Amino acid sequence: MNWKLKSLLWFVNNFQPIKVAEDAAAIAKARKSSLLSAELGKILLDKKISIKEIRNFKIDDIPVRLYKNSNKANQKVIIYFHGGGFAYYNINSHDYVTRRLCVMNDCIVISVDYKLAPEFTFPAAHEDAYKVIEYVYANAHDLDIDDTKIIVAGDSAGGNLSACACHHFKNHKSIKIAAQVLIYPWIDGKLKSDSIEKYKTGFLLNKDALFWFQKTYTPNKKDRLNPEVSPIYNNNFKRLAPAFVITAEFDPLKDEGFAYAEKLKENGNIVLYKEYKELVHGFFNIPKLSDEAMQAYYDIQSFLKKVV
Repeated sequence: MNWKLKSLLWFVNNFQPIKVAEDAAAIAKARKSSLLSAELGKILLDKKISIKEIRNFKIDDIPVRLYKNSNKANQKVIIYFHGGGFAYYNINSHDYVTRRLCVMNDCIVISVDYKLAPEFTFPAAHEDAYKVIEYVYANAHDLDIDDTKIIVAGDSAGGNLSACACHHFKNHKSIKIAAQVLIYPWIDGKLKSDSIEKYKTGFLLNKDALFWFQKTYTPNKKDRLNPEVSPIYNNNFKRLAPAFVITAEFDPLKDEGFAYAEKLKENGNIVLYKEYKELVHGFFNIPKLSDEAMQAYYDIQSFLKKVV
């Protein structure tokens, strides 16, 4: 673990841990604090990349941001879902992430500001994700998108949305997801893996926060192992989109990401799995943390060139 990460963990653990809030005022305050932290992370451990065209618009009532660095037709598209436990963050917190994905992959990126809990509980975020994918497919020509090259990607809760979308659209008569990039995804509602216990405190994402996020988005306990929100419990894993599953060494969610990648492999899907050493949950937003953190972007670039 390098000095940058040690310093970051010291600061977060002592001054800015993930907030567990129990009422509307506390949640609003925690969201504001989390966005300020995200901005600080961008200033210290990332770099803003210029994009030729950025456009904000709405799909129904869902705000989205389109990043476009080329005017050519029939581009591939990454539909990106930010992390935050279904309760925190937005398209601004992940703006540097989506800029970099756009430039490095020579594609359009559409970042999705899906509805957050507790105001909107399961399945609100998932329904928003599916609406956006359906809109992108239906309007692909006008957006300069190749409708056979729709990629879903996301970190943490966004990784969950991406994984669930691949199951949701697997048997769709028209929409076919071309690839999925799952960045330290939240996959299993049981929350009982060894890594959750091993890294339960001190590594940015903690066990208490995970359970609070779950309670906030799925207040009905019966929903928590529903395959629509815990995709590892789907009965059929055949014919899913090629997947790149990314985990971090010191992440409570590491084991379930690995288990999901193994289940995809066992069912004959194209799968790339990589654990990024000496890193924590959230590293994708702060790639200047280490060479290993930045390598994830190059690995995504290489993966997508091969499968899309």
